[in-house]
Amino acid sequence: MSGVHMEVGTLLLAFGIAFIFYVIFRWFIERFEIGNLETRAVFITGCDSGFGRDLAIRCAKKGMPVFAGCLLEKSISEYRELSENFRIPIDAFIVDVSKDDSVANAKRYLELKTEQYGGLHGVVNNAGILGNTFFDDFLTLEDYKNVAEVNTWGVIRVTHALKSLVKKTRGRIVTVTSGFSRIGFPGIGPYTVAKFALTGYCEVIRAELRMFGVSVHIIEPGFVKTWLISAENVERELDELYSKCPEETKKEYGREFFLEMRQKVPSVLNFISSNRIDLVTDAYFHALTAVYPRSRYQVNWDSILLYAPLSFPPTPVYDFLTRLGEIILGIPTPAAMQKTKKRCSPSIIASFS
Repeated sequence: MSGVHMEVGTLLLAFGIAFIFYVIFRWFIERFEIGNLETRAVFITGCDSGFGRDLAIRCAKKGMPVFAGCLLEKSISEYRELSENFRIPIDAFIVDVSKDDSVANAKRYLELKTEQYGGLHGVVNNAGILGNTFFDDFLTLEDYKNVAEVNTWGVIRVTHALKSLVKKTRGRIVTVTSGFSRIGFPGIGPYTVAKFALTGYCEVIRAELRMFGVSVHIIEPGFVKTWLISAENVERELDELYSKCPEETKKEYGREFFLEMRQKVPSVLNFISSNRIDLVTDAYFHALTAVYPRSRYQVNWDSILLYAPLSFPPTPVYDFLTRLGEIILGIPTPAAMQKTKKRCSPSIIASFS
């Protein structure tokens, strides 16, 4: 028996050493950066604020030719002022990823402007929206369509238009999905559905474009503290959703359910969200400039320690953990179910059935 224990211990030690070696080796090779950044043109969507703006500035500071897609005219003026500090000015122009004509115009413009660089080294699909988020009974089909139009079709629209320019340089396509592209949490339906579809698209084109020397990279950030998930904005959007939902739904869930969730959602978001927006920018930049970029980047603690690990267990185990999380967080029971269903241990056990 002691011999078996020794063999198991030796095997675990070998795995541990191999894992440590892998981590050190990956850390080492990921330090290498491609050269001639001044000839590596990149196009980034969603550059009015947040990740897109920070990445555009980061790339410009490194001497890369940057084409920034924006929705607002004021952003164009701001980039003109910023560009006075850069060797190669940031070329910002209006692009609405949800409009065919706007993306077609961007394609024509970029074909002309990137000719001197031999095409685009990188396309960064950063533009995205959160949209209406709450339980599916409170949502409409339009809520799903509105989010998908930007987060899914917008990415496909831009990629279709510009991948010929990326093929010319054997460049890279970098797309932000989400930790929620791996798992389905209650109350985040439209966003999750759109990101699931987007991840599937990226996996498909990664295999298809490999033969052209084009690499495809996915960024999976967790929640980051921005205005979109601020208590003020979340509460306002939830109030609008509740005011528009059918009376039947209001009766089924009850006013108390809504008020309790209205209080819990912002506090949970605040707890799990990170202040480190720079970590997402770092991942973007690494995917664009590293000699050995990763296929996927998990960014922020909730993506690394929560969403990614939860995507691996069997479905019954995941359902059990989700139910356990609901109990720990004190998620209320809809009014229609309060008399017929009590939150107790048999409910948890039933998750495995």
